[in-house]
Amino acid sequence: MQFIEFTVEETSRFESGGEYDFDWTRRSSQISIVVGNIKDGNIAGLVEFERQPRSLCNYMWLIEVSQGYRGGSVAGELLAYVGRDSLQQGFDGFFFFESKSSLYEYYQIKYGAKPLDGRRLFFNKEATENLISRYLSEV
Repeated sequence: MQFIEFTVEETSRFESGGEYDFDWTRRSSQISIVVGNIKDGNIAGLVEFERQPRSLCNYMWLIEVSQGYRGGSVAGELLAYVGRDSLQQGFDGFFFFESKSSLYEYYQIKYGAKPLDGRRLFFNKEATENLISRYLSEV
């Protein structure tokens, strides 16, 4: 696996439909970062997040695994990437996001996310370290 950060110009050329359900040609925030998880030369998944230094955390806007890679480790690797970035920024591994209702419990059970309020979930330092250990140990 390899992670590549995509520029606004690069993501503006992504075509919606096909492998992805979300429209990756548009950013959710002017300061967000889009990172791709590359496997065998293919974009296996994408994550969009932003660093929020005032809140000492990252906010994850979107995460999506390409149809051909669903059911594997790609989502966990992308979550671990966002958590590792939070650690590197001095945010103690904290990041949060709003989950689709159908995946709310799945994120808690499979990845260790903690409930915040409404449909929002977060990862604390311990949960992030577990993600990194499980999904990024070879990176």
